[in-house]
Amino acid sequence: MSFDQAKDLADANEKGIERHVMSKLVESQGNALSSAMANCARPGMDLSAFTVVLSLKADGSVAQSWRRGDTPLAQCVHKSLEETGIIGEWSTPFFTSIELSFDEH
Repeated sequence: MSFDQAKDLADANEKGIERHVMSKLVESQGNALSSAMANCARPGMDLSAFTVVLSLKADGSVAQSWRRGDTPLAQCVHKSLEETGIIGEWSTPFFTSIELSFDEH
């Protein structure tokens, strides 16, 4: 499966989930991303936008993942998210994406 196919599945999945599930997803994504950024971010890193798509197992561990963006930060965050997953109980297959952009506007 390509990145674009996985991203389309994530977008469709996220659009169709119930409000309380979306709330839990956003909270869990935030916690996982916060941990990844604490481990990965360093002063002076290339802050180009990137996206990570995850296919989650029912327990939140990662079955498969994709990334668009090849900066060291993108690679590190991807690896961290792949290792930690997104804590929660999810229907399977559960596709979700995390898009990061560091615009100054």
